[in-house]
Amino acid sequence: MKKLIALFFTLLFALAVNARSVKSDLNAVISDSGISKNSISVSIKNLNTGKPLFNMNEKILMHPASVQKILTLPPAMDVLGENYEFSTAIYKRGNDSYVIKLGADPFFDYSDLKKLVTCIDKQTVQKIYIDDSIIDSKDWGEGWQWDDDLNVYMPRFSAYNLDDNLIKITVMPQEGKTIVINPSKYPIVFFNNVQVGNTNKVTVSRDSSISSNTLTLSGTVSKPYTCSIPVKNLKRYFYMKLTQALESKNIYIKAHFESTKLKPTDVLITKISHPIQPAENEILKNSNNMISETVGKLAANKTCGAGTDTNAVKLYNSYYEKLGLDYERIRLVDSSGVSKNNLVDADFITEYLIKSKNNTTLSKMAIPGEGTLENRMIPMKEDLRAKTGTLSDISSIAGYLNTKNGNKYVFCIIINDPKSSESEKKNLEDYLLREVYLKK
Repeated sequence: MKKLIALFFTLLFALAVNARSVKSDLNAVISDSGISKNSISVSIKNLNTGKPLFNMNEKILMHPASVQKILTLPPAMDVLGENYEFSTAIYKRGNDSYVIKLGADPFFDYSDLKKLVTCIDKQTVQKIYIDDSIIDSKDWGEGWQWDDDLNVYMPRFSAYNLDDNLIKITVMPQEGKTIVINPSKYPIVFFNNVQVGNTNKVTVSRDSSISSNTLTLSGTVSKPYTCSIPVKNLKRYFYMKLTQALESKNIYIKAHFESTKLKPTDVLITKISHPIQPAENEILKNSNNMISETVGKLAANKTCGAGTDTNAVKLYNSYYEKLGLDYERIRLVDSSGVSKNNLVDADFITEYLIKSKNNTTLSKMAIPGEGTLENRMIPMKEDLRAKTGTLSDISSIAGYLNTKNGNKYVFCIIINDPKSSESEKKNLEDYLLREVYLKK
C-alpha cells in the first residue's frame, strides 16, 4: 500500500513538473519574441478533458481577424446544408419579358452569364427584369477599413457577384512608354504614371477626393504586367456584362433593366448552379472574405427571410446558445472577421472548438502546406488543422493539434500589436505551437 501511495505521489509530481515546464517554456518563447504580453491572448486546452494547458489573457476581448470564420461558417452550413447550391435562374414573364433571379453566387462568371441568356428568345423579348432580393444591397461590412478599398482580398459583395467582383487590367511597355489595357470595358479613368524599366513593380491608388472612379498607376514595367482591381459598383458592372452577353447572342434590348421580385406566375426556364463545397474550402483554407460574407447572408436569408449581416449574427448567436456558449461575452458584426468592430476572446474560441470537435465543416480547415498554411509548420502536417487570421496589426491562429506524445489539444492565439511586424507575430504563433507539439 505504501508503495502504491508513493507511486501515486511520484506521478502527481511528474505531472506537475511537466505542466510547470510547459508553462515556463511557453512563457519563455513569448518573452523572447519581444512582443508585449499585454497584446497576446492564448488559450490551449486538452481536447477531451477541457483542462487548460496554458493560458494568457485568455478572457480579454481581442480583434480575431479571419480566425472568426471558424465561428461563422459552421452555423451557416448548419442552415444551408452540404447539398446547397448557389443558383442564378431565368424565368419567363408573360409573352415578352424575362426575370433573372440572382443567387449571389460567388462563383458566377461572365461565361455563365452568356450561357444563361441563350434561352432568351431574341425575336420576342422586350424587357428583362432583375430580382436581387436574395441578400441586401450593402456591399461592404460594418467597420471595414476605407484604405482596403483596393485590396483584392476584400472585394465588395452583393447579389450581383460576378467574376469574383474583380477586373483585370494589363500595363504594357510599348515603344518607350506604357499603355493600359482594360479588357472588361468597365469605365475607369487611369492616370498612368508607369515608366518602362528593368522590373515589374506597379502600385495602384485611388484619391476619392478627386473621383472614386479614377485610379493612379505608378511604378515600372519591363514586360506586360496584369493586376486585379476590385469593382467599385457591382450592379453597374453586372448590367454592363449582361448587355455584352445579350449582344453576343444578337439580343438587343431598348428598355433599361428594372428591379422586380419574382411572381408566382413567372415560369422557370433554366438556371446555372455551383455547389457549396468549394466555398467551404475557399473560406477555411484560403480565407476568402467575399465568399464568407455571401454565405453568411444567404444563410440569414434562409432562416430570417432577409439576407443581412444583422440577421447572420442572430443566426450565429443562436447556434452558440445551442452549444451552451455564452455569446453575450463576444461581439460579431460580420462573417469574415474583417471588421475591427469584432471582439472575441481566445477562451471562447477554444470552448467552441471543443464542443465542435466532430463538426464536419471544421475538418476542412487547412493543414500545413495548403492555403494560408502553405509555408508554415510543415513538420506538423499530419497533426495540425488550423485557421489563420491576418489584418493590419493583427495576427491569429486557432484549431486542433495532436502532439508527438499523443495528446490532443485545441488552441487559439490572438495577437493585437501595432509595434511588431506580421512575420514576427506569425513566428511567435509557430514557436508556441511547436513547443506544445514536441513537449513530452
